[in-house]
Amino acid sequence: MKGIYSEKLLKISKLSPTIQQIVLGAFLTQLFKEHDVSLTIVGGAAVQFYTQAEYVTYDLDAILIGDTKEITEEVMGQLGFKRTTMYRHFEHPYFKFVVEFPPSPIAVGSRHIEITSNIETEAGNVRVIRIEDIIMDRIVAAVEWKDQPSLDQAKLLWLKNKEDIDREYLTDFAKKEGYLKTLQEVMKY
Repeated sequence: MKGIYSEKLLKISKLSPTIQQIVLGAFLTQLFKEHDVSLTIVGGAAVQFYTQAEYVTYDLDAILIGDTKEITEEVMGQLGFKRTTMYRHFEHPYFKFVVEFPPSPIAVGSRHIEITSNIETEAGNVRVIRIEDIIMDRIVAAVEWKDQPSLDQAKLLWLKNKEDIDREYLTDFAKKEGYLKTLQEVMKY
């Protein structure tokens, strides 16, 4: 079965880093959908997408809802992905990044994220965490883990997308979670 998908994966692997992970996510979405499993791109891959690859990551974080270990193994195995020594990570020789499946649900701080963006690609549609939620995710990591790179990513996300951001939602989220001061610092850019 791997041969059926090999050409498609090779084509995706040659795409620009700006869209490569998102297109792979859309392709995986179609395969997981056949098993009644939904996929949402989160983490660094979402940051890479929203910053037009100004920030680059080496893993594609995709949260699965409705998954089982067997379904994940089946879908990834039929594509030629191999599990790494890390339980949730899969690698493929065509890609310089791993695909990781963090546990569900999608959460930022104490908030469960239900609403996502739907991105259309040449391989179909894929759900991606919204820009406001990934900014908050990076702010939470910056404050709680004292992680300067996460704060830098939040600033970059803001800078690249501030015209499209729902400021009311973002401010309300930051206020309720206790990160308003950090958000205000990010919004200076």
